[in-house]
Amino acid sequence: MGVTSVARINTDQGAEDGLDELVALARMIAYARQVAQDVKLQFATHCLDLALEAVKQEVGGGLTRDLAELSSPVPQVSVRSH
Repeated sequence: MGVTSVARINTDQGAEDGLDELVALARMIAYARQVAQDVKLQFATHCLDLALEAVKQEVGGGLTRDLAELSSPVPQVSVRSH
């Protein structure tokens, strides 16, 4: 294995790690969006929608199954304000 092959492997691993981080970020944003929607914070929900779309655009053509499922409704969570 030459130097070029090692560099390519490291680059591929770095790209995969970056994609994993973006998917994790998208999941956090989707969760926060669902919570904001549950407590009827319309402006926060809108801002989080924009953030989620920005992350999806950043991923671009490398859209994975994990990120694609965030396009559908987020699993329901029950958050009640007192």
